[in-house]
Amino acid sequence: MYQQFYEMLKQLEQRIRALEQENEELKHQLDEVRPIVIENINYKIQEINVQELKGTLNIGWSGEASIDDVSNMIGEVNENTEEEGD
Repeated sequence: MYQQFYEMLKQLEQRIRALEQENEELKHQLDEVRPIVIENINYKIQEINVQELKGTLNIGWSGEASIDDVSNMIGEVNENTEEEGD
């Protein structure tokens, strides 16, 4: 009976050590994450073709987006800008 408790305790100790190591790795990764800084946003209002005025025009970002989604959008905009510049 004591042998079973000892084995369970040993397994729990190993699991705790594994979780502590994973926690330290995640902290290290979090320290390496750079924040996204958006210096400016240019709207090309002159490119909007209005045929009929009706409803509401919302310009800008609305809703919630994850950091990954925003990073992907910025990457796509940068790629499109580079392609247009070529």
